Amino acid sequence: MLAREKNDKTLPMCGIVGKIVWTPGGSVPKELLGKMAERLRHRGPDEGGIWAEGPVGLAMRRLKVIDLASGQQPMSNEHCPHHGRTGTLRLIYNGEIYNFQSLRTELESRGHRFRTASDTETILHAYEEFGEEAWDRLNGMFALALYAEREKTLTLVRDRMGVKPLYYRSTGRSFSFASEIKALLEDPETSREWDLQALGEFFSLRYVPTPRSIFREIRKLEPGHVLKIRDGRTEKRRYWTFSPPPAPRRPLSSYLEQLDSLLKESVRTHMVSDVPVGVFLSGGLDSTTVAAYVHETGRRLKSFTIYFPNESFSERREAALAAERYGLEHNEMEVHADLREAVDKLSEVFDEPFADSSAIPVYYLSRFARSQVTVALSGDGGDELFAGYPTYIADRLSAYYRRFPGMVHRLLLAMSRCLPVSYERISFDYRVKAFLHGARRAQPHAHFGWQEMLTPEEKSAMVTPEVWREMGRHEADESFSAAYDEAGARNELEKMLYVDQRTHLLDEYLVKVDRVSMAHSLEVRVPLLDRSLVEFAAGIPPAYKLSGFTTKYILRRMMRNRLPKEVVSMKKKGFSPPLAHWLAGEWLPWAKDRLSPANLRKTGVLDPALPQKLLQEHADRKRDHYRRLWVLLCFMSWFDKYGRK
Repeated sequence: MLAREKNDKTLPMCGIVGKIVWTPGGSVPKELLGKMAERLRHRGPDEGGIWAEGPVGLAMRRLKVIDLASGQQPMSNEHCPHHGRTGTLRLIYNGEIYNFQSLRTELESRGHRFRTASDTETILHAYEEFGEEAWDRLNGMFALALYAEREKTLTLVRDRMGVKPLYYRSTGRSFSFASEIKALLEDPETSREWDLQALGEFFSLRYVPTPRSIFREIRKLEPGHVLKIRDGRTEKRRYWTFSPPPAPRRPLSSYLEQLDSLLKESVRTHMVSDVPVGVFLSGGLDSTTVAAYVHETGRRLKSFTIYFPNESFSERREAALAAERYGLEHNEMEVHADLREAVDKLSEVFDEPFADSSAIPVYYLSRFARSQVTVALSGDGGDELFAGYPTYIADRLSAYYRRFPGMVHRLLLAMSRCLPVSYERISFDYRVKAFLHGARRAQPHAHFGWQEMLTPEEKSAMVTPEVWREMGRHEADESFSAAYDEAGARNELEKMLYVDQRTHLLDEYLVKVDRVSMAHSLEVRVPLLDRSLVEFAAGIPPAYKLSGFTTKYILRRMMRNRLPKEVVSMKKKGFSPPLAHWLAGEWLPWAKDRLSPANLRKTGVLDPALPQKLLQEHADRKRDHYRRLWVLLCFMSWFDKYGRK
């Protein structure tokens, strides 16, 4: 049974949901699937589709980007017979397959006939032709669900880097999945019991790492994985494990030539769309590189920049220089954020605790861009591929620092407490204190230390004794250690790059961009995370990525004559608002109210003493605690929206 709703708009992307019940004679109500899908309307405002047949149901919301007139989902193979398997498959998927045209040509040469111009149908034919090997042939960002009626098997697949999300819950009675947690919560069978280990990881990292979610019953499918569900049993495997070979000894010029070619092709394929495309232009090296390659295609796109009045938090000048050089139709907007509004909106967008403060500017940037385009290109991923963070320098320095006696470390710690507190972005005192916080630890624990929000001692003091008995039994840096071990016998820099790709890129930066852009029905594509670039970058010799204290060396060398010199030489700034200033100034009364003892006690997990201390020290400018305070403020807002059991 298939039902669809349509309208005349032509916008972009999707949200998917589905459920299987195991009980004899059980069925999936279409009304439930409709409610679950409706919670994802922001991901797909253009049309909806539902297919339900006995114990199985699939539904989606679609945001049109390619093949506006057809390509509706759920899609079956009933009208495209091949190998005698007509009408046996049902597919829903969220994302874009960038190599679908070449894959389609190959399939046509093998006898397949297509009835639409969509990449969705290409996936169906690829599965018919190649079976399970089809997943490794897809190059793109995607999360998909394929139901094979003859085998009574549901297959979930997620892209290699985890650009697109996919959550699931499995019990003895049923299995369900969705693009976002909020859709799963529409099912009354879904438990809202918290995973206290996940909560502890959030307090340390400001996000919940894969495969956990904040809810004990809900999990995230890992990138590059397939999950098969049949007869009440689940089986998970990796379809993509990339172990780069030892980097060959080639001159830098050889790598530069290959990188140039791969970037040209990636940006070209990521621009394929039947709706308007724009560029996020922060003014940093990565987004400006993407803009430069857009210019080389000969197309004149719109670019979008937002900035804050505080000069140290603005890259407006660099973005404007780049836009002028590449002939972009530049659009910029100054942001005066209302924190009450921002936190309220973001807690709805992120249905588990999430406290990356750069979500604020990305939220407003996405809203700004969506007023003029439907697809935007972003520079995300460049830091994790080419070693762009100052933490990689810290990793290198810490190896020498650990040779110093503990007495030297204690002396430097004491001296660091005397540094004047600055609320400017990535200030000197912050860098010194952050380095000393992690430098004595062995890897990957030192790397974790550069990003740690609340220490075990602080968490122990902040949560109730009952909660700590459960939370404290687990190490918050477990995800870092797992990725570090998985990286194998690579060079130390390569191990840290892999750790970052599998931790904060996956669960912080990509989650942030996906949720806030899709909240505005804007599709964001990440050309730097194309499969070809990820695999190539992993094979570049480490010295070509981090040369001395120069980060992203190979990218800077390649772009030094193409980009404004101010962009090439600019140090890493990040994309965060002046929260330290706001929380010590105009928004301090609001923060005190949100973190009042009465509100904190309502959660059932927090003790007010430490949050009150952090607030007061920050207000008195004795310490910069804005990161810790933002973690707590975001948790409180999430609790009000989703956390009440």
